[in-house]
Amino acid sequence: MKRTLLVLFVLLFGFALRAEERALTVTLPDVAPAAVPAGTGEAAAVKDGNALLDALLTLFDNLVLEKKGAPGEEKVTKGGLALVDERLSQLARDAASSLEAGAVDKIFYYRYKRMLSIYKMVITPVVKNELLENPFMKAFEDFVWSVTYERWAWGDKDAIAKMAAAMEEEFVQMKVYLDTKQTREELKRKIGKRILPPPPPPPGAKKKAEEKRPE
Repeated sequence: MKRTLLVLFVLLFGFALRAEERALTVTLPDVAPAAVPAGTGEAAAVKDGNALLDALLTLFDNLVLEKKGAPGEEKVTKGGLALVDERLSQLARDAASSLEAGAVDKIFYYRYKRMLSIYKMVITPVVKNELLENPFMKAFEDFVWSVTYERWAWGDKDAIAKMAAAMEEEFVQMKVYLDTKQTREELKRKIGKRILPPPPPPPGAKKKAEEKRPE
């Protein structure tokens, strides 16, 4: 998987920042799951977490060149990164629908949504030095640090490798999160409240205990 992701990011980052004239932009809106608009494309589907993760591995499958119609006409076929963008939007709708139906929990949903946001930023270029460049670069830095605790900067020679490694690690961690649900629930029951410090005594309890102490 790592080799596939590395090649992917080499191609996409090269496209988005060629000649350092472009940067990355646009993240998915932070709206409540039920408020995600249906928009165009297929209706939102209720998928479990594994199906949503599997769909990420097919984002770049069967891409075709975009065909344009005659001047003034709409495009004949949508292809390339435009098709990837459409697939990302569909997955965002699917994930929101799955959360609403209880097929995934909030932890998985928001981590998955963050993954979609990273893909979205990678494929959406804007002119370098625009006002939004720094916030989106910061989003990449934060993502890599939160997943692999590596410092990321676009100017670094290993920036693409670090991003690919972070994407791979996050995918694996989300997969493990799904596969260990029963084990995690058993551990939570075993740990109980012992992970927390004991609660303080109620007001006046210490005074009453001292009053009952024999002389």
